[in-house]
Parts: sequence; C-alpha cells; structure tokens
Amino acid sequence: MSQAKLMRESKRQLGQFLTPPLIAEAIVRQLAISPGDVILEPSLGTGAFVFALLDALGKRLPPERLMLWTQSNLYGCEIDKNMMESFAAKWKARGYGEVPKQIEQCDFFRWLPPNCNEHAALNKHLYSKSPLDFFDLIIGNPPFGGSINPLIQDKLDQIFGVRNNIKIKKETYAFFLIKCLDILKPGGRLCFICSDTILTISTMRGLRYHLQEQCEIQIDPVPGQFDETTQRLVLITLVKRNRKPTHLQILGSHTRIDDIEATPNLSWRVNSEYARYFKGSNLGDKFVASSGMTVGRNAIFIRRIANGRLKEPYRFSYAQEPITLAREIEKARLGKMSNSRMLAIREHELRGDMQRIVCWEKRETPLTITLPDKDYCFYNKATSAIIYTEPQWAIFWRDNGEYVYTFKKTGNWYLRGIGGKSYFGREGLTWSLIAPRLYTRWLPPGLILDSGAPCAFLRPGVERDELFFVMGWTLTNLCTDILKNVINHTRNIQSKDFERLPYPSWVPPELKAAAVARTKNLIQQAKAGKKFDMKHPSVMELNQFYEYQPDYPSLGTKSSRVYAHHQQRDQKQLPLPTRLTLIS
Repeated sequence: MSQAKLMRESKRQLGQFLTPPLIAEAIVRQLAISPGDVILEPSLGTGAFVFALLDALGKRLPPERLMLWTQSNLYGCEIDKNMMESFAAKWKARGYGEVPKQIEQCDFFRWLPPNCNEHAALNKHLYSKSPLDFFDLIIGNPPFGGSINPLIQDKLDQIFGVRNNIKIKKETYAFFLIKCLDILKPGGRLCFICSDTILTISTMRGLRYHLQEQCEIQIDPVPGQFDETTQRLVLITLVKRNRKPTHLQILGSHTRIDDIEATPNLSWRVNSEYARYFKGSNLGDKFVASSGMTVGRNAIFIRRIANGRLKEPYRFSYAQEPITLAREIEKARLGKMSNSRMLAIREHELRGDMQRIVCWEKRETPLTITLPDKDYCFYNKATSAIIYTEPQWAIFWRDNGEYVYTFKKTGNWYLRGIGGKSYFGREGLTWSLIAPRLYTRWLPPGLILDSGAPCAFLRPGVERDELFFVMGWTLTNLCTDILKNVINHTRNIQSKDFERLPYPSWVPPELKAAAVARTKNLIQQAKAGKKFDMKHPSVMELNQFYEYQPDYPSLGTKSSRVYAHHQQRDQKQLPLPTRLTLIS
C-alpha cells in the first residue's frame, strides 16, 4: 500500500461512507429479525443499523426484554474513536444507559470473535482457520477503499488473502466479507452495503468464487441515496449454506452459475445471451496485454511535441549519494524490509558506499529539439482518439533510458519496477486506461509505454493480420457491451480485461478478411490525416463484420451480402486486401 494512501484524510483512509438512517431502516424492514438472533455490526459508525434494529425489535419486545437482548445478543465494532463517542451519546440519549461491553471501539480486523480458540487469542487478536460459527445475522456498511493498518496488513493477507487457492484482493470490504463469513453460522445471513465493483472487476474474482461456493447470493439496489459518495453501491445478501447454489439473484435476474463460470472473471453481470460469446477462445489466447511504465515525475522527463519539436527545460547529469539504512527504510514498502536486506544495506552504509542518482538543472532558456533525436523516444500516453494518431509526447531517453531507470531505481519501492519493458518498441494495440469504452488505436513500432495507456501485443506465432481483425472487433458496439456489462463495468479498462474479452471466432473467414481490410484502410486514412470518432460511418460499419453467427453461415446468407457490399466499397477506396500497402 502506498504511503500516499496512508496519508489521506482520516475519513478516506478509514473508508467511511456513513449510512443514512433512512437507508438502514429500509434494509432492516426487509429482514425478518428474530429476538433470538445473535447480531453483529462490524463497522457501526454512529449506529444507523444498530438503532434501526432496536427500533424494529422494540415493536415486538417490552423495554426490559429489549435491554436484555442488547446485553447478550448484540455485538459491534467501530475503529474511529470520534464515531464511537457519537454512537455512545445517541445510545444514552435514547435512555439505554451504558453501551454494552461487547460493542467495542476497536479495529474489526483485530477484534476477537466470542468463541475464538486459545491459539487465536495468543495470536494478537488475529485468527487462523478454525470453527468460528457464531452469528445469525451480520449487517452493515463495511469500509470501502480504506487503509488497512500497516502493522497487520501482511498478516491479514496471510489469513484472508487466499481462499480455494485463489487470491482475495487486499481491500477492506473484501477482507470484511471474508472474516464475517467465517464467523457466520450455517444458515446465517450477511447483509452488507457494498461497492458495486464486487460484480465484475477481475481483482474480485477470488472473492466472488469464495462466496458463490458456499452461499445463496442476492444482489439488490441500495434503497436510497448516499450524500457522502458518488460510488455506485449495491446491497449484497448472503445466506451461508456451505454448498454451491445453481443460480444467483442479481439485480432482479436469476443468473446461472454455469453462465458465470463461462466467463474468465466469474462475472456476476453475465446472462445467457452474453455467456454464448465465451464458449470459444479469449483474446488472451492470441494477445498478451500489458500496462506501461510509471515514471514517477512526468514533468521531469516527458515532453509534449508541437510541429515535430519539443522544448527541453532541463540539463541532466548524474551524482553520487551515500547509501543509508534510514533512507532505504523511508523508501521501502510500509517502511519495512527483511532483516537480511537491512543487514546488507547496513554493510553498505558502514563501508561508505555510494549510489548513483539523477540530477536536473533548469536551463535559463529551454532547448528546442527537432525530432527524431537520439536522446528522445516517442511516448504512448492515453488519448480518446481512435484508429491512429501521430505521437504527441516524447520521453527523455538518453542512453536507452538509463536516466529514467536510475531515477526510478533510487525512488520509492513502487517505482522500482519497469512495467511493460519487454514490449517497449513493439507494434500492437493501445487504449486509454480510464474510459467508457475501448478507444483502440494501432500502436506503431518504436514507442515507450505509459501506464495510463495499456497495450496488447501478438503472441509468438500469431499471424499479423490478427492485430487488425481484433482491433476492428474492439471498436464494435458488441465488444463494448460485453466489456462493460460482463468483464469490467467500471471506467477502468485494465490490460487483463482486454485478454478476457472473447475472440470473435463466430465470424466467417470471408467476413474476417473483409474486416482486416477495412481496419487497415481506416489506419491508412488516419495516417494520411483523417480524423475518426466512434460515430463515423466507416467505424460504425465495423459492427456488421462481427455480428454473432454461431455456425459460420454460408455466403448465401446475410454474411454474403455484407461481404459483397464492403468488398465493392473498399475497392473504390484502396487496393484489394492482397495488394494492401504494409502498415508500419
């Protein structure tokens, strides 16, 4: 976890988005609460769910009985001291007296379940796998995007980070769900307001698998609006059955487990119509997708190109600085490193060893550089343009990038890796990481890759025409529908999202050849200066090449007419596909 995340304002760091009381009341009304239920609210905030539960039970129990119930059956945790004080004040204002001792101000990840075994108690309030079934109902709004205590982060990852040999993302709401499911009784219910990222994103695949292996699952809209966040939320209700269901109820639809398992990300937003596209191969069978490099300080190394030139404001050089343990710990992940690593650095420090660092001095007058220049490479930053654009950015790349690599190597731990390095300079496809759809462009050879513009490259042995066939596919409405409804419905389009898209194996060979020719034609036009967007007729016509045809219909059907029409049209615009000028 980055230091920047740990330094955020308290509310964001804790992942706090308080539940409005009206929403809590609406959710509780939908639940059949029994006076015998043992209930936990693991992130109670100022008590919206707790007070909604008490109001609901108060209609059925006399005050004395209700108070006895709170002393024996109601549990809660709240990490924030100020929130806990606010909760206690409301509790007393209602005439309930002192807050029960089992409603605690503590970190839920350090909280010890009531029947936890001795081994867990000795393990500093962290537990390993053991029979912990205790609660009939767990309800609440767990933190989303919060910062997990760095002192226990790695330990929690060991306990909650893997289920069924699949990784569970180290995310507050994911770990809350895992721990809560561990302490829920068989037949018990869990009802959480949750980020809708749980539905599709690939990093939550392990969580979805774990939940659907042992729970009845129902996903509903949250009954009301939050004022504190624009994050899209859902209400997830689980019933622990310790067996796999055949269907999930997702936003009013019954979704078959078989359809979910047909998708590589185990999407909870798939349906039978979308599932049919995943019966063949995926784009990952022909492409490897990769993110690019995080430079760390773009203003130092990245330059905008204007009319084939750039302005260089800095003079670069190397210097030496002492290696010190204090400085290396400061740059390490969570400020921690292994004992062996610390000893090695201490030896460097005792010997007075030095390391090379990058220095930059501002020039009085920036240099004007005409491209191409041996000290600069074109840089692939994100853009909403499609098909092809001339490079708009360059990176200072003297000595094959040694200045940039040195800067990263001597920076914080998260800069040390060189994302996508093995693909630098290769021909491929690229798109913007943050976008409502794939804005795909042809990536010519020779560019250095930026992390904000993921790329995809042909695997060894795959014919080059597949690059253009798949590029055309990614620009269709059908591909966008599958991407945004099944693979990843957020605005992020990660490199692995691309690989998980279905390969359009249903397209007949004749239409495939025509689609390749059309895509090459569009690139040639874009290289000649023509601008395209998703509404351009030539781009929209790509949709016809990739319509679903499960049995490769003969050319006597619709595909024949589509192929003939586009062949005639393309002949008027460029030579036949066999005589296409090589795109390079």
